[in-house]
This record gives sequence, C-alpha cells and structure tokens, in this order.
Amino acid sequence: MPYRIRAFGPWGASAIAIGLSLSTPSPCSAATTISVPSEPPRAVVMTGEGEVKAMPDQAVVSAGAVTQAKTASEAVAANSAIMSRAFSTLASLGVPRASIATAGFSLEPQYPPENEKNPQPRVIIGYDVSNSISVTLDDVTRAGSVLDALIEAGVNHSAGVAFNIKNPRPLLDEAREVAGKDALRRAQIYARAVRATLGPVRSIREGYGGGVSSDVETVVVTGSRVATPLAAGEQSISATVTVEWAVK
Repeated sequence: MPYRIRAFGPWGASAIAIGLSLSTPSPCSAATTISVPSEPPRAVVMTGEGEVKAMPDQAVVSAGAVTQAKTASEAVAANSAIMSRAFSTLASLGVPRASIATAGFSLEPQYPPENEKNPQPRVIIGYDVSNSISVTLDDVTRAGSVLDALIEAGVNHSAGVAFNIKNPRPLLDEAREVAGKDALRRAQIYARAVRATLGPVRSIREGYGGGVSSDVETVVVTGSRVATPLAAGEQSISATVTVEWAVK
C-alpha cells in the first residue's frame, strides 16, 4: 500500500519530535529500586569483673625536711645538713643509693602578711626550703625501722609509707581471665532466660583498675616517737571486660 506524506507547516516537525520524546520511557524509570530497612542484628552485650588479691612485695618510704632562714643560702645549708644525715643513715642501713630518689625540692621566698589598711610594698623577709625523698624497699618488713631511722636523723616534715606490688602484670592477667569468665557466665544466664543461644563473639573491650595501694596514713613528725608498727595488708588487682555476642 502506498504511503502518503503530508506537510504540516513550520510547527509540524516539532510536534512530532515532542510526541516521540514524551512516549519514550526514561532509563531511570525503567528500573526503580525500593530499599527496605533490615532488622539490626540480634546481640547481647555483657560486662564481666575480675579481682585477684595478693600481699605487697615492695614498700616506699617517704620523708622530708623543711627549713627557714633569712637568706636563701642559710635555708639551703640547714636543709642540706638534715638531708645529708638522712642519706648517711640510709647508707648505714644498707639501702642502695639507686633505691633513693628525690621526690621534690623547692625554695620559696616568704613575705609578711598583707595589711589592707596599711598597704606596703612586698618585701622578702625569709626563705623556706623543702626537700623530700622516697626510699624503695624490696623487704616490706623494714619499712617501719627505716622510717624511724629517718626521723631520728632529723627529718621534720611529713613522712609515710606506701605498699606496692612490684610486678602486677601476672596478677592482672589472672584478673582478666576471671573477668572474661564472669562476662560469659552472665551472658549465658540472660540467654537462657530469654530462650536464646549465644553465637560467636563480635567484640571485646577491656578496662581495668590497678592495684589498690594500702598507704599508711601520713604522720607529722613532732617530738619523741616510739617504734612505728606497720601492716601492709592485701592489695587488689581488678579488671573489667565488655563482650558482645551474636544471638541465635
């Protein structure tokens, strides 16, 4: 059958082109994807705690001297005399020099009290010198006698004793094992209660506390003293762990 072609005028071709463009499907509209949010994975998160106790095997004795004088050199000289006697005393007790450390040293100018009614320029009236040491002992039973000897040598500032565990790492590892088992035990209890089954472990996060130091209360040295009785007592090494399990 023969085809007939008609002329549509200046707007005819445009009309045909527009009609074709409207009838052609868009590539984007041909495949439309609808996302459905999936349920979060089922999981149980539990924290376990572990604690291990042990006797301390190290003592740290602290002591110091404070001196005052009108000049800095006089205050330093007076303080040095006391601390020299302290070092000599420790040497006579067989304490190695490597076990003695300076914990702090300060030289502070002293001023008269301020008078608001009669303000005056601040003038130095003297100097205070403070010097303190720490002595590490591997024999905790000697802590009391060393402290007494330092006081007899002339230390006149605060003195005290702290007990430590020299190498807490093995005890910390024990506490970690206890904490892990505790977390598993708690998770199993809850899983049974809700009729679920623990799956594989998804994450483990650790947090732990160090040994609790059994410090002897600081004493202010005044007058004559009797022998100092000390008891180290037990110390605790603790650990915590948070574990997440998948739930079946």
